[in-house]
Amino acid sequence: MSNRTLLLASALASVLALPALAADYTFKVAHTNAAGEVQDKGLQKMKELLEAKTDGAATLDIYPGGQLGDEQQTVESVMLGSLDMGMTSNAMLSNYVEDFKVFDLPFLFPSITGLGDKIDANWDMMEASANGAGFELITVFSSGLRHLMTTKPVNSIEDLAGMKIRTMQNPVHVEAFRAYGANPTPMSYSELYGALQSGVVDGAEGAATGYDGMKFWEVAPDFAPVGWLNMTAPVTMQKATFDALPEKIQTALLEAGSEAASWQRQYVVDQETPLLEGFKAHGVTITHPDPAPFIEASKPLYDSALTTDGQKALFKALTAN
Repeated sequence: MSNRTLLLASALASVLALPALAADYTFKVAHTNAAGEVQDKGLQKMKELLEAKTDGAATLDIYPGGQLGDEQQTVESVMLGSLDMGMTSNAMLSNYVEDFKVFDLPFLFPSITGLGDKIDANWDMMEASANGAGFELITVFSSGLRHLMTTKPVNSIEDLAGMKIRTMQNPVHVEAFRAYGANPTPMSYSELYGALQSGVVDGAEGAATGYDGMKFWEVAPDFAPVGWLNMTAPVTMQKATFDALPEKIQTALLEAGSEAASWQRQYVVDQETPLLEGFKAHGVTITHPDPAPFIEASKPLYDSALTTDGQKALFKALTAN
């Protein structure tokens, strides 16, 4: 081998050993779900799509598991512009984007993909609501249907009487569980495992994916699939931050978000049955209380929760045939 060939080979090896060039736009995004949960999977898919659409010029730097704060801190950091992007439960975001309280109503949307179709069809209205509160709505993932995880079996709505049930820090959720006869106890998601373990609460509402991802079955070995809420996980940026981006990056973010959401919603649907089967291997007792009394108890919330013209207009649009 000639000296010239050796030099070229050495130079090529040196180039290959260099770290990849950083993207021009790296968006730090935080959420409180465990890495690998369905919400995190959606962000990972969005990252993949964003990099492909921008030839690597833009990417996401994802911080799961509440590394950068709880949900309230996440929303407020996005509002202040100190965090590029946040994904939270709709229950938290609707405290700031009041029109989104529609998505906090119990038993309103029984199908995950059906709700996704409604969101996509009414995107402009939802984006306008977010913009009015200072946010840009990037995408809306699914957090799945919400069920009951408890320290003793729930066979009927009557079994919830007096039980301390952790809810999200959202007035509609609190009123819903009060209507079901429970003693609703709002607290941060990060505190829930310890609260169940110590007996501060007797149970919580949550999705099968979260029950699995956080191993709540270790401290709440009873699970009742009631589907009381079809929970969404909006991803937002500060509107001023989004508006300052080049148009091609804005377009890539929104397209990647939309395509990732379509993929992620179906992924959530596909996970539900295998997860329930897997719970049995952990010794979980699964009960099936009649949802009818829960639905009946929820009806008064439809009138009391929707108080503004914006909320009523979005409700009408989402529930139209």
